[in-house]
Amino acid sequence: MSFLFNRSFLACLMISLSLFGCHKPLSETPDDLCLTLLNDNCINKIIKIKMYTSKGEIILELNAELAPLTASNFLFLVEKGFYKGTIFNRVIRRPYPFIIQGGYKDLAYNLESSLKSKDESYIKKKESFSINQIPLEIKLKGEDKPRYNKLISKYDDFNRIELNHLRGALSMARSQLLNSASIQFYISLKDLPELDGRYAVFGRVADGMNVVDSLNEGDLILNMKVIKN
Repeated sequence: MSFLFNRSFLACLMISLSLFGCHKPLSETPDDLCLTLLNDNCINKIIKIKMYTSKGEIILELNAELAPLTASNFLFLVEKGFYKGTIFNRVIRRPYPFIIQGGYKDLAYNLESSLKSKDESYIKKKESFSINQIPLEIKLKGEDKPRYNKLISKYDDFNRIELNHLRGALSMARSQLLNSASIQFYISLKDLPELDGRYAVFGRVADGMNVVDSLNEGDLILNMKVIKN
């Protein structure tokens, strides 16, 4: 009975990480997908972000060395002010600590076009930008580049995943389609090896897990800012 319960519960949790939207899988993967999709916005270094929430401050560390596309896409949205005024829309702590998911904004938009809004303060006047849908990105030890849009299924490959779902891991939510991560992210509340190889980890909480543990559904992200070295 416990096996059936755990399998059913895990299926529900996988669904709970889903974002929205549809996108056709990439037919080909360029040598440098980050540059292809993000151009000059692609980075390849460690970046720290200060997240201001209604419960306190959290320091995020983005690892663009091991997850260049996913980290760069998140940084792009941070620098555009997109996350200002968004909420944590999903918090799962029962039957055991799982994840908090954030970045949700109740705003009608089309992912295939540019964002434009007169009312939303996080978008500067007369400025628009495209929101990318990015593929699953997982880097394995011993490989020069991350794998894209490929679930990790081989036992030996699991042991070579560079960025794992440890407590405090920062990852991207997506729909069942591998090429659908876009805006919403989640933070692991405990080690979650069952998610390794399925979702893209691109950073971690460097400080402020006590704040993460205090967050509830509906709590706000007031702003995010890059910490300059």
